[in-house]
Amino acid sequence: MGPLDWEASAPSRGSASRSGSRPRGVLRVSSDECGEEELALPVAVARRLAALRERGAALPEDRAALLDLVGSLCDECGRERVEALLGRRDYSARELRERLVADGYPARSADRLVERARGCGLVDDARYGAAFARSKALAGWGRLRVERELERRGVSADDVPGWPEEFFGDELSRARELVSRRRPTGRGDYARTVRFLCGRGFSYDAASEVAREFARRAGETAERGRI
Repeated sequence: MGPLDWEASAPSRGSASRSGSRPRGVLRVSSDECGEEELALPVAVARRLAALRERGAALPEDRAALLDLVGSLCDECGRERVEALLGRRDYSARELRERLVADGYPARSADRLVERARGCGLVDDARYGAAFARSKALAGWGRLRVERELERRGVSADDVPGWPEEFFGDELSRARELVSRRRPTGRGDYARTVRFLCGRGFSYDAASEVAREFARRAGETAERGRI
C-alpha cells in the first residue's frame, strides 16, 4: 500500500441508518502520516468523491490535499443542499444550520453556507418570523406560544416587523372566538378551558377570564335544561 490510499462509499438511495439518524457516507483513508482512518461524510460528498475516482479524475496524492478536496466538495454539495431546502420552504438561519449539521456537514462548513445564504437574501430571519407568526396566529396560536417557537428557531420576536400588533389583535377576543367552538361538558369546564388556552399560548389572565365566562354560560345552560 502506497503513502496514501482511500475509498469513499455511500449508502444506497432510500436507505435509512439503523440508529434512526440520517445516513452517512464514509471515507476510509490509509496514510503513512496517520495510519488507518475512517471519516464520516455527508452522503452527497461521499458520492461525489466516489464518482471522481470512477471517472479516473486526477486525485490527491497526500492526506492534506485529500482533506482540502473534501472541504471543497462540502462547500459545493452544501450549496446545492441549501438551494434544494430553500426551494421547498423558508428556513430561519438556525434551522438551516441545524439541518446541514444533521446531514453531516461540518459545523464550519454549515456556518459558511448559512452566512452565504443570508448575504444573498435567501435566508432572512425577520421575513421568516413574520410569515411564521402570521400563519400560526391564523391557526389559533397565542402570542406566548408563537414567541416560544420563534425563539426555538433562533428568531427573536422583537425583530419581527409589526410584532405583535399586526398578528394578534385583541387577545381576549381571539380567545373567546376559539372557545366558542368548544362544547361544554358540565364537568371541569373552567379548568379544561384554561389548559386549552394556555396550551395554545394565551396568557393565564386571558385564559382564566374567558374560561370563567365559558363555565358560567355552561352552568346557565345546564340550569335552564333542568327547568
